[in-house]
Amino acid sequence: MNLFKWHNNIVNKTMRNFGISNYQALWLAFIKGIIIGAAIIFFISCNKQSKDNIIHQIVDKEYVVIKDVATLQSSNDPISSHIDSILSGFINTTIISTGQKGLDLDGDESTDLYFEIIDLQPYNPGGLPTHFDSLAARVGSSSIQFLDNSTWHYADALNESDLINEDQHWSSDNVVLGTFMNSGQFNGHGNKYLGFRTPNGSDYNYGWIKLYCSVHNDTLRILEYAYNESNNNSILAGQTE
Repeated sequence: MNLFKWHNNIVNKTMRNFGISNYQALWLAFIKGIIIGAAIIFFISCNKQSKDNIIHQIVDKEYVVIKDVATLQSSNDPISSHIDSILSGFINTTIISTGQKGLDLDGDESTDLYFEIIDLQPYNPGGLPTHFDSLAARVGSSSIQFLDNSTWHYADALNESDLINEDQHWSSDNVVLGTFMNSGQFNGHGNKYLGFRTPNGSDYNYGWIKLYCSVHNDTLRILEYAYNESNNNSILAGQTE
């Protein structure tokens, strides 16, 4: 008995046992085909989904605003020397910003985003209350978007393992990390994660940057970052592989 005769006998026996007509058997075969086809498509699509490819980099750089002349004079880095010249009267201006600290995420030797600590006093002619911190820390980019569920340009300070994906609010503008009256979500809260996404055509690559922002916004420490090189795949804050 070949396979086809065996199968035909099994089918006929089953139809007799359950009282199924030929017409009903055709419908059952049609429905079975749909279910099997859908299952095959589902498993193929799952296998085609791109696997995570996490790019991770340690940075561990600190950015500090120092206004003490003696301390600045003992430092030879360009920013400190420039601020020292302002405080010493060699340059007739005021400290508005300490300059932008750029970060190259993908190693192409171009700045993808920047961090900056600015003094808000010059932007408030009426002056700020004496109990207010006048410094503010922020991050910006011409292309990268930042996770901002506040929708008011106050970046989310994420905890480790928080999910970063498309189902959240993203801001294309500069976002605040810390400012006066503890309005930012980073200042004074220890090490936190900043969510970001970089455009890749019509797709995005999602990532995080681990930061520390001091309570008075005068110290900004950039510790490490990672991003998922697989388009549109999510990443967890702190995920490195």
